[in-house]
Amino acid sequence: MESLRNVYTAFVFIASGGLLFGYIIGINGNVVTSGQLLCPDDWTGSVGTFTSYGYKQCWQLNALEKGFLSSLNLIGAVMSSLFCFGYADSLLGRKLEVQLAAVLFLSGAGIAAASPVLWGVYIGFLVYGVGIGFAMHAAPVFIAEISPASVRGTLVSAKEAVVVLGIFLGFLMGFIFSGMDEVGWRYMVGASGIFAVVQGIGISFVPQSPRYLVLRAVTSGGDSSSVMEAARASLQWFRSGTSHSDVEQELETMRGDIAESVGTRVAKWNDAFTYPLPLVIGCGLVFLQQITGQPSVLYFATNIFKSAGFGSSAALSSVGVGLVKLLATLFTVWRVDQYGRRFLLFVGISMMAVALALIGTAFCFRECETPGVTLDDCMDSDVGLPKSWAILTVVGLMVYVSGYQVGFGPIAWLMISEVFPLRVRGGAMSIAAVVNFGSNILMTLTQEVLQEALTPAGVFFGYLVMTIVSLVFVKAIVPETKGKTLEEIERMLTANRAATLGPSGTISLRAGLVDDA
Repeated sequence: MESLRNVYTAFVFIASGGLLFGYIIGINGNVVTSGQLLCPDDWTGSVGTFTSYGYKQCWQLNALEKGFLSSLNLIGAVMSSLFCFGYADSLLGRKLEVQLAAVLFLSGAGIAAASPVLWGVYIGFLVYGVGIGFAMHAAPVFIAEISPASVRGTLVSAKEAVVVLGIFLGFLMGFIFSGMDEVGWRYMVGASGIFAVVQGIGISFVPQSPRYLVLRAVTSGGDSSSVMEAARASLQWFRSGTSHSDVEQELETMRGDIAESVGTRVAKWNDAFTYPLPLVIGCGLVFLQQITGQPSVLYFATNIFKSAGFGSSAALSSVGVGLVKLLATLFTVWRVDQYGRRFLLFVGISMMAVALALIGTAFCFRECETPGVTLDDCMDSDVGLPKSWAILTVVGLMVYVSGYQVGFGPIAWLMISEVFPLRVRGGAMSIAAVVNFGSNILMTLTQEVLQEALTPAGVFFGYLVMTIVSLVFVKAIVPETKGKTLEEIERMLTANRAATLGPSGTISLRAGLVDDA
């Protein structure tokens, strides 16, 4: 009888990188806010500079500078993702990536929390972000490669639940330490180091992915017996309780499928571009995941609640958002292998569209609560909404983030762990990660600038347009992959690979897709 105990154990430590990614998202709104790293609105004392020294100083940053600070961890993630593009498969492997991520998380958190100068805080967030890139590159692939097809969707989706748990913990820590003026943000950042230590210790006891080892054996071109023996031992560990003969059969099936689809030539860095359809599906999903705005909303959730009129309760309201996201994600984890990927994408994106229409309309009614002062001249702390519209905003925001977690949140990363062929999976995942983090940087950098230029209402209506584009994209080219092995998905998407390139070099988006979606 097959036992998945060790698969679940490995999942906890592999997915911990997602928790640390979510955590930095969750605390961001409570770090880069007035009264913490930023000076209060009514501050009359001295203001820190980029090089000034002190642990109780605060800084004044404009909208673009706040966006840049919030984007530093994403910039670091892009840097490590680019490194993974060329070297993840040939030099690192899944396990070492997770180990590197743990070290970088701990180092970055320590540097940022302990730095008495602003430039040191910047470096800390950048180092932390490099860890995010390694962790988020390795996690979906590692989890997919060790999981049987029957639970692969659940486990890869559960990785997103861990990200959301991290967001919730970040919001919670932000609320707990928000009362410690000027230094509370240091405790918020430093607390992440505890999780990084647990991840680093735990992953050291998890073996390398057996599929990755078989791939290395097939493409080694020499004596691969030692690598295959390591793959056998790894698979036996992940299938604890399974008979030796069943493990041998799965290993031989795995080797045969990989040899057939990969061949013996070692993949080059640019081979990923010879599979245009999987790249369009994977990169398209993670791009739309970002530009529909939800990640940007999370980075500035506390300030959004403030602008909706919740004032001092904004940090606690953000905790509620994190809890709702977690519950919605758990629903998807529970049902993804029953309902399928496409159906949940349609449901989730549709929920986002309805919610964005409500939120955008509500924010058209913002007003200044100071008598006789116009909205343009009003202090941010005095901007609010009429009570009925404020309630509608919160309800809409809850529906919005729930829709994201039913669809884009878990499904996008699940799909990119499934659609890329094994031979180029490392490089293709790097491309998708760069697109994901790059578009996230763009959204984060421009979030407050767009709010100033278009008003919050205009920003939310812009996101609404992108959700409609997303529905068209899913309908047009995203296939259903539930219940299929990774090798079956690869054959489905690459069997007509030549047909995916038209005579003029354009991509025929329907080529290679099946009608059971």
